[in-house]
Amino acid sequence: MRRTIRDVSDRARVSIGTVSNVLNAPHLVAEETRRRVLEAVEELDYRPSRAARSLAGRRTHLVAYHLPEPLDGGSPTLDAFLHRLVTTAAVYGLEVVIFAPRPGQSEVSALREVIARKGVDGFILSNTNYDDPRIDELLSRGFPFVTFGRSDRADEFAWVDVDGAAGTAAMVAHLVGMGHRRIAMVAWPPGSESGDGRAEGFFTGCAAAGIEPGPFIRAENTLNEGRRAFRQVMNAAEPPTAIVAVQDTLAFGLMSEAIREGMVVGRDLAVTGFDDIPAAALTTPPLTSVRQPIAEVGQVLVDLLVGQIEGGIEPGHRLLAPELVIRQSCGGGA
Repeated sequence: MRRTIRDVSDRARVSIGTVSNVLNAPHLVAEETRRRVLEAVEELDYRPSRAARSLAGRRTHLVAYHLPEPLDGGSPTLDAFLHRLVTTAAVYGLEVVIFAPRPGQSEVSALREVIARKGVDGFILSNTNYDDPRIDELLSRGFPFVTFGRSDRADEFAWVDVDGAAGTAAMVAHLVGMGHRRIAMVAWPPGSESGDGRAEGFFTGCAAAGIEPGPFIRAENTLNEGRRAFRQVMNAAEPPTAIVAVQDTLAFGLMSEAIREGMVVGRDLAVTGFDDIPAAALTTPPLTSVRQPIAEVGQVLVDLLVGQIEGGIEPGHRLLAPELVIRQSCGGGA
């Protein structure tokens, strides 16, 4: 009988995710735990093998990631996310294949095509939203899948998400702690599950601080929309002293327009973003932002999917905490 990662986790008395960490990211695991897992691997002669397990279980040992449409300006976090997906999958003897709809093809049709070819054992989806047709399709088929993000059916499937509401609320609390009482927000248009969560955190944070929310503006995720939003926000009867943006790209637009108007960002106006993309540290001044644990998201997604495919484990959920990265755009930080 070929040993599985479940056998290793049982022998070492740790979770499957811990075994994955030991084999893929040992720096995350305590030395004694790492030693115990490696001893179990050696004792059981655990060796992931895609070909052998495909023959034994009629599996392809492939999982598919649905590549989303590119965002304005690209997605700098995608590389880190995909890297962790691929390296974590390799620990389990899995390979990740990437697919996207052909021109004119719907997302659901592309999913059905992959399934019809019997090409994969499970799916990883991102950019999920309310009434997501991909989720409805996979649930109706009982096909293993996990998502980065939630939907209105979040109790029915496995997902990993970052607590955007908590991240925005914490940012508001930080700004209040620096003395700001007139705080505005530039949010995405309604209908985005992740965007709505971040907006909710803004109002929650204002309520917790006992302040009235400042201007609340909705904008598409582009630099020009950030510039437009700046003009709209600053035309309020009482202009804010701080603006919280739902994403870094909008924050860049806000900052550029503030500078064009002769303001010193970080002194005359605080601006914050969300996602902490690499460019956030390179702006003038560097942007304060909310960092998502993207690498951890990728690893946990694969762990949850493998739990369904290999172990028959019921879909699980993980809500991960973001991290505030404080820089000079809000008047403090490194």
